[in-house]
Amino acid sequence: MVMGKKKKNKEEPSEMGGRNGKRSLEFLSATFENVDLQTVKRHILYLIAISILTKLVVLFVTPVIFHSFIDYFDLGVYLNHAVMLTQGQIPYVNYSFDYPILVFVPITIALVPALAFQNAMAFVYTFQFLMVLCDILTLICIYFIALKIYNEETAFLSGLIYATAFSTSYFVLTKYDAFPTCLLVLAVVFTIYGMNMKGYIAAGLGFFTKIFPAIAFPFLILYNTKKSSIKDEIIAVLKVMVPLSLVLLLPVLIIRPEAIQTYLFATGASVGVYVNTATYTLYSWFSGVGHIAISPENVSLVMYGLMGITVLYLLYNAYMDTEKRPVTLLKTLLCALIAIIVFTKFHSPQYIVWFTPFLCLLVADDIYKVVLFFIVQIFAYIEFPLMFGSFYTNLKYTNGAGSSGWYLTLFFFTLQYLALLILVFAIIRPKEGLLKTIRKRIPQ
Repeated sequence: MVMGKKKKNKEEPSEMGGRNGKRSLEFLSATFENVDLQTVKRHILYLIAISILTKLVVLFVTPVIFHSFIDYFDLGVYLNHAVMLTQGQIPYVNYSFDYPILVFVPITIALVPALAFQNAMAFVYTFQFLMVLCDILTLICIYFIALKIYNEETAFLSGLIYATAFSTSYFVLTKYDAFPTCLLVLAVVFTIYGMNMKGYIAAGLGFFTKIFPAIAFPFLILYNTKKSSIKDEIIAVLKVMVPLSLVLLLPVLIIRPEAIQTYLFATGASVGVYVNTATYTLYSWFSGVGHIAISPENVSLVMYGLMGITVLYLLYNAYMDTEKRPVTLLKTLLCALIAIIVFTKFHSPQYIVWFTPFLCLLVADDIYKVVLFFIVQIFAYIEFPLMFGSFYTNLKYTNGAGSSGWYLTLFFFTLQYLALLILVFAIIRPKEGLLKTIRKRIPQ
């Protein structure tokens, strides 16, 4: 991605004469006259090496030092579905499947060496390798987003923070979330570099991989209106999503309409309130500590209302940003993702993979934020894998209500969500004060 070529390619860096005789950089049609190509190459190589090293350390430290486990459950599920493909079973048609269809891209690729060597671990290692490649692509995108917004030093620091995000690295190795996250970050990098349609395509592919990248569409549309109208951008999105839906969704729905449940599953309508959610944490304080008669479902309704209000406010902020700054796009996307994660009634620890790239881009300018970022990573790593099974499962605390273990678990999740919210506020707080900023946005 960063190799210089004699023949210019609009989508890859190229060599140009820069300041002090150094070769400057061109990337996705953007020229950086004061950025040395060799420095960028060196930065990216260092970051890739550090990222790989972090993952190896996590694989060693988790079982050896902390006597915990590497979670291969999801990889086993992916393998089972790969085996079902070889038996002629078609997902969504012959059986229900919880994830959108593009998850079968890495599953099918990883199946090839497993069949060639007749070895299940060949599937696991190949799948992990593919997720690491996706993560490296995310890392490179982070670097070039930061390079566009800030400078070489901050771009390297943003990449370094991401490369050493050890909790995120754990889930890159054990889940498939690195794939849709990569597509979401690609959508952002294309958009910031002025390639709107490619951004919409990446977000659309992300939706058909794991739903959540779809949250980017309204924010990408509003950002792109700096050079067009909302109507034109909505039409552009339809030009992407209609063909993708006709190819990836409609045939399945024609054969088996019940397959739409795959996309409705993301609403959480069919699951209970998970105990590692902010919803259940608040419920435990109200009911278990305050002895207030209230159900988790009632708390959940309020939380979903807050989610809607928060997303609407973020859209309003994105609309009111007349300059359509890249930083505003990053902040609103980050907050939208975290709002969906914090306010929903079900939660998986790997959701941290979704928003870590945006955190890394927005904390690199302040050591205080960087420290908070790694505190959030520590909490996430303790939550899973260290505490899982011993202190909680998806639907219950393992210790009885009122016991010391119960209170310890409640305090932990309380502190975890507080740390995340403090970090987000540190990122988005206006320099001139919140009240003054709100007054400025209210029309006189």
